Amino acid sequence: MTKNSSWLIALCTGLCGIYATAGLAQDGGLYEDVPDPSASFVRVVAAAPTNAVIDTKTFDQLDGGISGYVVVAKPGEIKLVTGVDDATVNVEAGKYYSYVVGADGTKTLVPEDITSNPAQAVISFFNLSDLPKVDLYVPAAKAVALPGVPMNGAANVALKAPLTLDFEVRDGDKVLATLPAVDLQRRGGVAIVLRGSAGNYTVAGSNSTLAN
Repeated sequence: MTKNSSWLIALCTGLCGIYATAGLAQDGGLYEDVPDPSASFVRVVAAAPTNAVIDTKTFDQLDGGISGYVVVAKPGEIKLVTGVDDATVNVEAGKYYSYVVGADGTKTLVPEDITSNPAQAVISFFNLSDLPKVDLYVPAAKAVALPGVPMNGAANVALKAPLTLDFEVRDGDKVLATLPAVDLQRRGGVAIVLRGSAGNYTVAGSNSTLAN
């Protein structure tokens, strides 16, 4: 974890009293209260809406480009299908993964660094734009939460929760897109995805969940 990220986490501890409300004081429960800790947990994060198959679970359409985590009861080699392309990947027990599909067709299985601290929430940030690297920035803390996330890459950071924060995606000092009022829940997570090209960028966030 970077020095900036560690400083941000410490600072967010102090910000909780400002930004948290009684309505947010609840647990997400995703990263601790899982049905089988020995399983693997795999999701698809795509630059565009697509169909997907993860192991034996089928998604006819990922409207936001993000699936819930599929619980893989037997870790090892599993099949992944996105659009018309298929791949075989290896997943380990007790680990979380995102299968990232970039706008240029690049496909990468990304292991996620997930915390088990019940007082924290996990931010997963994906750069699915045409930019070689971008930063995830927290204006309230005046700090970069995740620096230099590469194109078609991802990174995670754990922040104190419950908390409500605005986020910005930046290229150096330039603000590319903003995501206001993201609710962070203890033991839960939020996926933040940057998409776009040629100076036109959007950022969207969604709660990380287990697939039904």
